[in-house]
Amino acid sequence: MKKFLIERSPTPIYQRIIQSFKKSLEKYGHKVIVVNPDDFLDDETKNINFQAYINYINQQNSDYFLVTNLSSKVVTYLPNISKFLFELIENKIIFVHHDNVFINYRNKKNIFQLLESFHLIKDRSFHFCIEYYNFLDLKELGIQNTYLINHASEFNYLDFPEIYQYDLSFVGHLLPYNNELEHLPLSHVLMADFWKRMTLLNTSMEKSAIKFSRQIKSNSNNRLHQKRDFFVNKYFYLSLLHTYSQFFRGELVKRITASYVLDIIGGDPAYLHNVEINRKIERNNIKYHRPTKNYADTANIYANSKINLNITSLQFDQAVINRVIDVASVGGFILTDWKADLSKLTSVAKEISYETIDELNYKIDYYLNHEQERLEIAYTLHKDIKKHCTYDQVVDFIMSKVTNVSESNFTSETIYLDLGCGKHKEKDFIGVDCVANDQVDVVADLNNRFPFAKDSVDFIKAHDIIEHLQDRIHTMNEIWRISKPNAIIDIRVPSTDGRGAFQDPTHISFWNLNSFMYYCQEFPAYLELCQTYGFEGKFSIISLQEEKSENNVIHVNAKLKVIKSPDNSYIEQLNLREINLIIFPDWHQSMDLIFNDLVKTFKDIINHPQKNKIKLLIDTQNANLEESEFLLGDVLMYLCSQEEIEIDENDVSEFSLLNISLQEEYQSLLPFLYSRIILEHENTELIAQMKLEDLSSLTREKLRTIK
Repeated sequence: MKKFLIERSPTPIYQRIIQSFKKSLEKYGHKVIVVNPDDFLDDETKNINFQAYINYINQQNSDYFLVTNLSSKVVTYLPNISKFLFELIENKIIFVHHDNVFINYRNKKNIFQLLESFHLIKDRSFHFCIEYYNFLDLKELGIQNTYLINHASEFNYLDFPEIYQYDLSFVGHLLPYNNELEHLPLSHVLMADFWKRMTLLNTSMEKSAIKFSRQIKSNSNNRLHQKRDFFVNKYFYLSLLHTYSQFFRGELVKRITASYVLDIIGGDPAYLHNVEINRKIERNNIKYHRPTKNYADTANIYANSKINLNITSLQFDQAVINRVIDVASVGGFILTDWKADLSKLTSVAKEISYETIDELNYKIDYYLNHEQERLEIAYTLHKDIKKHCTYDQVVDFIMSKVTNVSESNFTSETIYLDLGCGKHKEKDFIGVDCVANDQVDVVADLNNRFPFAKDSVDFIKAHDIIEHLQDRIHTMNEIWRISKPNAIIDIRVPSTDGRGAFQDPTHISFWNLNSFMYYCQEFPAYLELCQTYGFEGKFSIISLQEEKSENNVIHVNAKLKVIKSPDNSYIEQLNLREINLIIFPDWHQSMDLIFNDLVKTFKDIINHPQKNKIKLLIDTQNANLEESEFLLGDVLMYLCSQEEIEIDENDVSEFSLLNISLQEEYQSLLPFLYSRIILEHENTELIAQMKLEDLSSLTREKLRTIK
């Protein structure tokens, strides 16, 4: 049995989610305490006393704190200590992202701060995402305990009525188009995406966000900072785009054929903010109704509508949102814009989805006039969703991840992947497949970006998988991207020289011995040609042979070595000197202890007779970068003001923060380092993990004797 804390929310949808999680966790025998942050209001200021709140949380000795939404009070940023409140929680944290991560942050600095904090607590936190590219991005940033989940619903089946209340209904928020949108930042770019999605509803908004982010150059020379800057800009764009979602829904419903009456329950969300305005779409076929008072009423509307309409917000590319899951759970019928995840949840994905407004209008007309078929589809949808999207199933999946140490320990030095492992994962490998089972550690669609960081994998087994992936160049690019230099790739694939390549109807790409010539340095002419097609990497052939089996099936077995040079460009950017020293502060210690360590070390270096030849690198892994930059400035200011040390700009040591995370990067830096200075409080765990014990070390006393 585990003990969970969950923060109460004032928002009705999250109150519902919290109660559903509580009920399912308790059903599995766990203890759940719902904490109300309003119980910790300061009597004078009427604001929450965050210190008292966090003290209470930590005194409960719970196993997990479950965060259901990023508007929770524990996600409050405290500028006086440069931390989010959740960073002060001592137990493990589970984030369940029911919305697109970072989507409610309209400020780049806030996105960066949250991303930094997620990274700092990555070893004691778990993230569960519904949007696939959120899952990929967090993985890419080194937050390995990240998983995909579905939305869930606690609604139960309701018998369909003899007489329906509505023919076509929409429950939720939408707004008429407002010309003021055209005056918002980046409106010309955002409106272009607005209309692209309107024209073709499966248009990816992530691709536009990536394009936008690539146009903005990072101010940092640090590779990790550059990567985070890229994702900050990407999610900043998506957050701006999301502000158009309610207007997007309004524009779409205006294009529903006028012969169909659309009943809108909700409409303008101004009432949520106690604002007395009620903006409406003026159409004869559109009728407005007051928002529902509770979710039982919402469920009844879903059951009493011949067709429920869903229009997904702009920030989602693949996720199936909760409205679809709720309608299906009560047995209602829904038409929803196409999302790739829909086909993973139900066998009637094509029947209930639309990709264009013309297709929507056609299906509204068709299903209003084919009741029996509509009811059969609704029942099939209900059965499918109940197999995947109950809270019991979601809780069971979450618990299987957070309680299994081996599955969360993907930050080990050596990573072996078994791509397309199915139910037969190789021992000690991380199993990757598009279908979940007890052998699969990472559920992923490998037609998209692979969910692993660049240069992170030592060995890849890909047996009977790449023939199921549609783009051969994308497949080989991703295998090369995620592999470390000299990683080994073991590929087994049916050859077109036998029947196996063509006999399976799920094979969609075709290979033979000659196919691998285009990716390997032993065939430079073919490799150069393939690079003009978009291949970005290079392999070397260890072995390349055919294996024959019964029924005239021939397999190609290709064992390849990854050819890439370690990216040491960061070393040039460090502007190293003749004597390069490094320290490893333990950033888990209090700021006072770290400050004292730095003051003593800096003072010795500044007073050193060879100071103009010395550069000190301060490792910042597991540190808040903004906080460490401030601390560096504070130390130098203290030495100048309190210790009255005079610093001559023409004859001075250099001090730089070092933020690298890969063992290969530390090993590449070793030849340039003179020594490590031993601190009173240093990160011995990192020194051992990165195999830096062989680097010579100096006490402060010996430092003074360097010539």
